Amino acid sequence: MSHPPKIRLIERLDTAGSRPFSVLGVSGTRLLLGFVGFMYYASQYGDRRFLFGPSGVYPWAEFTAKVHENGTFSLYTLSNSTLWFEIVFHAGILAALAVTCGVGGRPTLAVHLVLLWSVYQRQPVLLDGGDNLAYLVIPMLLLTRCYDRLSFPTGLARTLAPRVPSVLRSLSTPLHNLGVLAIAVQMCLVYVVSGLYKVQGRMWQDGTALFYILRVSEFRLPGVSDLVFGNDYLVFIGTYSTTLFLVYFPLGVLVPRLRPWAAVVSIGFHVSIGFIMGLTGFALTMVACDLVFLSGALETALDRTRAALRGRKPAPADAVLAFDGDCGFCRAAVDRITTHARPALRAVAWQALPAQSTEPHLERLDREVLLLLDGQVLAGGAQALAQFLRTSPVRRYRLASALLRTPGLRACAAVGYRWVADNRQRMPGRSNACTLPSSNSTT
Repeated sequence: MSHPPKIRLIERLDTAGSRPFSVLGVSGTRLLLGFVGFMYYASQYGDRRFLFGPSGVYPWAEFTAKVHENGTFSLYTLSNSTLWFEIVFHAGILAALAVTCGVGGRPTLAVHLVLLWSVYQRQPVLLDGGDNLAYLVIPMLLLTRCYDRLSFPTGLARTLAPRVPSVLRSLSTPLHNLGVLAIAVQMCLVYVVSGLYKVQGRMWQDGTALFYILRVSEFRLPGVSDLVFGNDYLVFIGTYSTTLFLVYFPLGVLVPRLRPWAAVVSIGFHVSIGFIMGLTGFALTMVACDLVFLSGALETALDRTRAALRGRKPAPADAVLAFDGDCGFCRAAVDRITTHARPALRAVAWQALPAQSTEPHLERLDREVLLLLDGQVLAGGAQALAQFLRTSPVRRYRLASALLRTPGLRACAAVGYRWVADNRQRMPGRSNACTLPSSNSTT
């Protein structure tokens, strides 16, 4: 049953305001951006006084005048004292390390931004372009829940949360999704503008740009660069594929099924830039931002890795099979299985489970059953059903479970499950809620 466009639009807006998208992705972005900042400090640590100090290669008076002329700021302009320089520089190291480890929450991320801006302004000749993207993305990250994953919570946020007005708490998810959308749009703009700029260049048009780039001494990797620019075919393919990828990357992002593949290609592209051309800061910053598009794929990969590590162990007795209680077909199927198989595990509609255990997995719960234990996903889809049936006292259901878990049949079971899930609105017992939601997030 198709819904009118106005209803579909309202449903999408409701989803955007109530469900956080790409939480794992932005958490990875925060971690990697913190690591880039930390490595910048660490790589220059031995020469810090020469490069950044008040008596270093860039005279403090000249630096201060330049900062005021540009209308910007840097904490290093506040004093020409060596002690002040050491305090600010080491504070920057600690802030970058805290952001990497996920300690301190978004206030620490804001402090890191100020300190990173300050040290970048102190010695701009060392920058490779990644700083420009970091300046834009970190303020966007401040809107997101980038400390929900890959972090070490201190409990302070949980303590302070009840004191925050409910109106402000209700804005958490919309602001998070707005931040994710802003990062995604910014990345698409970076790619498109870069691609269109290259298209206008004569050397990019005739397919020789890579030849000249790799002959620049700063971007040359001995042995590898010679191999590339010495081969006409590699130069030609590398030049044109770069331009095509940059221009058409946003189209890949707009198609949900192509989104993770576009992100993987982009990550490979920038890893090669970092390796061959030595632009590691720029490359890692771009990779960090690409993780926003990989959140859903990373969640699935992590869940499958956890399931593989558990090996052949049965699911714990207190695990729960969470299904979509709003879907008539899902309710009927689970009731039938529960009645005939009598498994030891419980099957519960995810809408009836505590919000803290289901919120991180809402997108998957709309599309497949999940086997949950204390908010952690043990298995999903066909493998969740296999683990559910494994606890049945009925022999034929245990045999079906074993077949579903057989390595050669696991892929077939996954495809079959996906087909049924995609067409559940056509199945017996269906209801209006059986239609799968549109996949319009950046995960």
